[in-house]
Amino acid sequence: MEQNDKKLLTAKIEDLFELCGKYCEARFSDFLDGAEQSIINREVVFPYGCSVMIYGGFPDAEKKIIGVFPEWEEPDASAFPIVCIKAEGGYTRPLTHRDYLGSVLSLGISPSKLGDIVVSDGCAYIFLHSDIAEYVSGSLHKIGNQSVKLSLIPDPSSVKIERKYLTIETVCASERLDALTAAAANISRSEAAKLIEGGKVKLNHLEIYKTSETVKEGDLLSVRGSGRFIVYRFGAETRKKRLHVTLKKFI
Repeated sequence: MEQNDKKLLTAKIEDLFELCGKYCEARFSDFLDGAEQSIINREVVFPYGCSVMIYGGFPDAEKKIIGVFPEWEEPDASAFPIVCIKAEGGYTRPLTHRDYLGSVLSLGISPSKLGDIVVSDGCAYIFLHSDIAEYVSGSLHKIGNQSVKLSLIPDPSSVKIERKYLTIETVCASERLDALTAAAANISRSEAAKLIEGGKVKLNHLEIYKTSETVKEGDLLSVRGSGRFIVYRFGAETRKKRLHVTLKKFI
């Protein structure tokens, strides 16, 4: 993300606090992707006098909205302007995430109004900003040239969604980014270093070019060509002074 874009993003979030304080009512951002969330965590200092909640419609959501609430108001997920549309279809062939994403964006909506799309068991759950939900539900008739049945779910918390992961138990030389990249992608550290220096590795959605960057439990590691991984847990050292590490790979 360009520096000007970062400044614009942080200014928008800072405006939420100002408006919340001025009007004494909750204010909400649009959906923010992982990179935007990481930039806000690094760049924005949340002031006193407001409560902040970040929510995307379900616990494991990746795209999320920032809600800023007055000090006297308890942050509540039900206050967020998020709805869910359930789409059922794919009778000729299974519909993919790309099918759904392309069809929704073809309606001309901004990606910032679209949350996660989760495909599961022959249907998809499409999380949206509430101010475009009626337009999307009334305009989206086909996905990938196949007819779909849509149903609006006003309370997204009623949707029970669980991300699926492949658990990987492995070892790495240290908590450095090149060591974790090598372990996740099953390559050598020199190969991992080339990927990092070539901008093909992201840590918490941001490109990191420093091979010695420290990786922590809970961090999200993306390696182009190998997938995305949650660094779930570091374990004890082996006899050869290598670290046990548990990774969860998105599937």
